[in-house]
Amino acid sequence: MWAEAIFSIEDLEEVTGQLFPLRIILGNDGNVRLTDRRDLALLPGVGLRMTVTAEIHWPILGVHIPVSLRSATLEMRPEIVENPGGDTLTIKLHLDDVDVSILPALVDRRIVDRVNKELAAKHVELAWGFTKTLSHVFQLPEALASAAAVHLRAASGRVIITSEALAIAVLFHARVEPRGVVGTPS
Repeated sequence: MWAEAIFSIEDLEEVTGQLFPLRIILGNDGNVRLTDRRDLALLPGVGLRMTVTAEIHWPILGVHIPVSLRSATLEMRPEIVENPGGDTLTIKLHLDDVDVSILPALVDRRIVDRVNKELAAKHVELAWGFTKTLSHVFQLPEALASAAAVHLRAASGRVIITSEALAIAVLFHARVEPRGVVGTPS
């Protein structure tokens, strides 16, 4: 059986509104601060895209020089990652299309590439081991003479992204344990 949670663009606007301003540690002594979230849009098959302003503090040759980005595109890309302990929903961050008026485009690209490399290396992502969280054994009351428990196991999931909403679907397997039989969840 499948269960699905659907997040409308309005839901995502509310949640990201609570998340920002967002400060992310980069490297040993750098950080990026993302603010002024606007122009949210869902990109089918990709994720949530928004325009942000950013300030990057990262030492270059030992000198701290802040770089202000008037405009940058931030993508939040959800995906299901298969792990030995169970599938995980991850939302990865990716920065693109920066506007730094005082720097040439080549330098802009290098800054963005370095930030994205650091985001990936530091695993800056929201991760939820939903198969563990959603799996449960429901013990039944003694009055049910023939059934002792219901095992509900989240097996896997998928993310569906349209221009209107983001949906997370989870596949569940259910099994009833008869009374008097000692078993382990499947």
